[in-house]
Formats: sequence, structure tokens, C-alpha cells
Amino acid sequence: MFGTMGGARTWLGKRGVRVTIQDVEELWGLASGGNQRGATYDGMTAVALSLDTGKAFGWQGGLLNVSALQIRGRSFTGERLGALNTVSGYDAGRSTRLFELWYGQSFLNSTLDVRVGTLDLDTEFLVSQNASFFLNSSFGWPLSTSSNLYSGGPSWPYSAVGGRVKWKPAAPLVLMGAITNDNPTRGPFYSSISAAQRDPSGTLFSTKGGALFIGEAQLWLDAAKQMGGQDDVTLPGVWKVGGLYDTGRFPDQRYDTQHNLLASPDSSGSPLYHQGNWMAYFVIDQMIWRKEKGSGKTINFFARATLSNGTRSRFSSEIQSGFTFDELLPGRPDDTLGLAWGTSLYGLRAKENTHDSFRLNTNTAGALVPEQHLEFTYQAAATPWLIVQPDFQYFWNVGGTSLNPTTGKHIRNGVVLGLNATTTF
Repeated sequence: MFGTMGGARTWLGKRGVRVTIQDVEELWGLASGGNQRGATYDGMTAVALSLDTGKAFGWQGGLLNVSALQIRGRSFTGERLGALNTVSGYDAGRSTRLFELWYGQSFLNSTLDVRVGTLDLDTEFLVSQNASFFLNSSFGWPLSTSSNLYSGGPSWPYSAVGGRVKWKPAAPLVLMGAITNDNPTRGPFYSSISAAQRDPSGTLFSTKGGALFIGEAQLWLDAAKQMGGQDDVTLPGVWKVGGLYDTGRFPDQRYDTQHNLLASPDSSGSPLYHQGNWMAYFVIDQMIWRKEKGSGKTINFFARATLSNGTRSRFSSEIQSGFTFDELLPGRPDDTLGLAWGTSLYGLRAKENTHDSFRLNTNTAGALVPEQHLEFTYQAAATPWLIVQPDFQYFWNVGGTSLNPTTGKHIRNGVVLGLNATTTF
């Protein structure tokens, strides 16, 4: 929006300094279903500063990065909809906080890259580029990780102390691995205090708790050349397989510390804790159609699946898929339309706990039913610096239960309308 800022950006760029500012404003409305009809505002401003050490003082391959967030507004998902899958990644705890602070160094002609500092893993791991186009937060960092890990894991808007290695041994293969603290806000697994309240400034730099290990292999391919020949249109894609292991202690979904049923009236209410938890995942990002060589009119497909430990994870698996359509409308080369769907499936122990509560007559929330969400969205580039994105989301089985645990009434499927405006300065 500000261009070169009177030449200041150009001057700083020659000295290796880059400053970016992004502002997001959102308005969400619940048209029907959920808990309470009405509208809610949320917003976010992000500031990032990076320093290229090669340009700054001749140290080649180094990059210093620091970023901060100002998150505002109220939680539409928590206050009105009542869903498990948050309608937007910006529907987060209000805070003004440090986000990431790391130093990166490349080696071996940039085929090896190492970062150390406070890291946000969901910018590189477990991510689908096409899924990230959608506003629902589960298309970024999925529900299975945000629910099964402490504080949701090292993901936006929380970072964790650690290191990351990225290696490109030979095209088209990329290998990545990271080790971070597993609990960015240093809280218990179950807490009445939100993660944003435990670490409102992002400067806790927690090293207590367990360690989170994550690894990913990526294969970058041109599907057209694989199926046809060198003269076919380019259909780029990336296929990823990965997994994580957390050395922390995780609560059993059925038994308490005395090995009694958690659903029993005689239970202590404190779950039995197990050492360690794991998750495996698979991601596909693939362009499946292009009008002609060099054309920006494309159709892209994504799919993501996760599998987790069903004993100590509330959600044992998750499935997402969708399509994005670039340049769908004539004269709109920078616009994108998308349709996506996702659901998370409960683990065996979580379902057994619910069956126990029915049998022992202690159930207040009804049966566990997988919440499903569908999103239809259109991203319009109003100017080179302003993107406007109207959004529609539909939720089945809101909250993942058949009854509202507070009122005991059935929760109707939710119809959500939203508008996102993103300005880059």
C-alpha cells in the first residue's frame, strides 16, 4: 500500500532490511443454528522485520527474522457458533505479542538450511498451500493437532523454542525436521485459563515439559510430465508424508488415575496420564488442470489426512479435501474461488468414555458425533495491496456432540457468513 515509502524501503532493502506490515479485518455472522445468532468482529495486525546478513555486513546465507502480532476482537466460534473447528485463524485470544524470533543459516549452496529460535511450525510442516487459502483455521493447523497437543502445539499465534533443519539432497526431494518445546504457553493439558492468558506477550520462551519431534518428506512433481511428456502443460504439485512424536504426558480418554472409569460417579475426575503421543500425516497439493501452457487459469486439488494415538488423543484421525479455481472469471486474473470440506473422527477411548457415561447415567452432552465443516469462499484482489474475501461456512454436528452440554438441547447445524479484508502495507 505504501509502495517504497518515499524511498525508505529501497534504502533499507539495499542494506538487507525488509519490513512488512499486514492488517486483517473480519466480520462474522451466524445466520442460523449454533448457540446464538448475531455478528462478531475480529482483527489482526502483523509486523515482521528480517535482516539479510549478507547484504548487511557480508555474512552470506544468514537471515534474522522477528515478528509481532496484535490480535483483537471477540471469539465468534466460542461465543456464537460453539464449533470445534474455528471459523478463522484470527478468531484467537486477544493479545499483543511477540510471534517468531529466529536466526536461519544456509549451507552447501543453499541446499541445507538451519533455523534456531522461537518457531511457528505450521508455516512449514503439515501445511497444504491450497488449503491455506481457506479461512477456517482447521485448514491451516488441523483440529487433530490443536486439540491433541499442549496449547495446540507450536502453531499460530504461539511459537516455541527449538530448531529446524531443511535439506534438499536431490530434486525433487525435500527433507525437513524440527525439535521444539511441546508446550508454548507452559500450561496443563486441561486448563480453565486460555493459552493467550498464560502467555499474553509471547515472551515466556518455555523450556519446561516435553520435546516435540516432527519430520516431513516432500516430493515436488509435475503431474503432466509424469503422465504425458515434456511438451504437455505444466501441472506442478507436492506430495508430503510426515509425523510427529511428543515426549510429554498425555491424558487417557477413558480412565482416571485410579484406573477407574472417568464417567463413573466415583471417579476422581483426574485422568490417567501416559508418556508420549504421536501422529502421522499425508498431504497432497496438486494442480489438476491448466487451460494452456503458461496460463494462470487453473484448477488445484488438495487432500490431507492424519492418524493419531486413539488412547491419549481425543481425535484419532482427520480428513480434509478441496479445490481452488484460479482466474475463473474473465478479466479477474488475481482472483481465486475455493470449495473445501473437513471432519475429525473421535478416538476409540473417547467414544468408549461416552458409552460409559450413557450406561452409568452421567452423560450431559449426548453422543459423540464427528463435526463436519464445508467452506465456499471467493478471494478478490481489489487492488495490489487489498484482498477482499467473502466466505460461507456450513457446520454439521456443531460441537461434536448431539446435545448442548449446558442446555441439554439439540444444536442445529450452523450457517456462517463472513467477510475478510486483508491489507498489505
